[in-house]
Amino acid sequence: MGSMKRERRLHLLALAFLAGLFIGVNASFLSSAPEPAHQYLDYFHRVYQIIVTEYVDETSPKEMFFGAIKGMIDSLDDPYSRFLDERALGELREMTTGKFQGVGIEITVQDGRVVVVAPIEDSPAIRAGIAPGDVITRIDDKAIKGKSVEEIASMIRGLPKSTVRLQISREGFAEPIEFTLERAPVKIASVEYGIIEKGSIGYLRIKNFGSDTGRDAAKAMKYFRKQGVKKAIIDVRNNPGGLLTGAVEVSELVLDRGRTIVSTRGREGGGIVEEYKSRSEPVYRGALAVLVNNGTASAAEILAGAVRDNERGVLMGEKTFGKGSVQKSFNLEDDIGVSITVARYYTPSGELIHKKGITPERVITAEKFSEDDMKGLKTIREKNLMDAFVAKDTAYDGASKKAFRAFLAERGVRLSDRTADFVLKDWINRAKKKPLYDLEFDTQLNEAVRHLGGI
Repeated sequence: MGSMKRERRLHLLALAFLAGLFIGVNASFLSSAPEPAHQYLDYFHRVYQIIVTEYVDETSPKEMFFGAIKGMIDSLDDPYSRFLDERALGELREMTTGKFQGVGIEITVQDGRVVVVAPIEDSPAIRAGIAPGDVITRIDDKAIKGKSVEEIASMIRGLPKSTVRLQISREGFAEPIEFTLERAPVKIASVEYGIIEKGSIGYLRIKNFGSDTGRDAAKAMKYFRKQGVKKAIIDVRNNPGGLLTGAVEVSELVLDRGRTIVSTRGREGGGIVEEYKSRSEPVYRGALAVLVNNGTASAAEILAGAVRDNERGVLMGEKTFGKGSVQKSFNLEDDIGVSITVARYYTPSGELIHKKGITPERVITAEKFSEDDMKGLKTIREKNLMDAFVAKDTAYDGASKKAFRAFLAERGVRLSDRTADFVLKDWINRAKKKPLYDLEFDTQLNEAVRHLGGI
């Protein structure tokens, strides 16, 4: 009995220390908080005391406090505000520097569904055929309903070369689609550029907005100028966003000095309003088209809105995702923090696009596989038919296309000729550096080239 009393006194001393630390850190808040907050904090301390002193099993203060923080953030019902434990904060840093491990998808939760915002270029997800708007319903045969974005991301991530199965629900398909992906290191080179020979059009693809995106995009624009390019396409399709500063820096490359890029507004009646304007003369002044789709989100939508509202160029493609909120990270320690939505952003015309997106002036629907083609593609994956047909020296030409169609027919696989050609070309290019653009299959890019007078 005496031992139990001593043990309980030790628990109470630990509680007093932790509670005192908690109260000390928040003294200024407590002195100004409304009365109900005092009451709820008292509930919190009392529950913690009951658990520490009465719960049947050993407890972990760290896990309880982390769980309490997660609970507070979950109560905001905002998929973009989250608690960043050691792993989550590390993943966030990996994303902004362009290096991380996984399958390469940006996800969010919408109306209780786990939605793919965009697959990342040259990732296992995009090679498998996962598309923006896909809804993940199961992971490794486990239901995910009610789980947070962090929990789902944790289920998808894993050791390199290990596999994960994702069950996908896709609009227009009666049956779910299953993908088996091999996890791999994913490196995001946020900017790629070159010149489309048909029409001498500069082509700048921005895959995400990281810390180096503005600098790298400036190199591209200076290259276009040096080459005498007077027409350019900025492609932000499947760009899930990133740093607001990156979007502002890229916008400054094409907008006149003093033009509004974006404004952010905090809490109604008490939040900070910030307006971002172009601070320098543009690097590029020529004709401009911006390609967007439903995987264009967040910082990428800031660029799209700035170009549209300033009448700087034409938006082409499909309606964007509609993420118009700004997150700010707060470190609690070196490896622990929270990411909280602190503002909404508005386009230069004052439009809030959150949950609405931006509809481009010229809507061009991307080609999609038919349900019959998806069945054929599933058979190809399950039977590893591409490995059986494509060798290191296989070329993409008329002869190989004809032979591949015959190869599929002999095995009872039905694909349209265009889909068969696309799959063959894509598979052959996996062993090489992927071409910067593809005018054979990219109908949206073709339309942008035509709009600029290139074809």
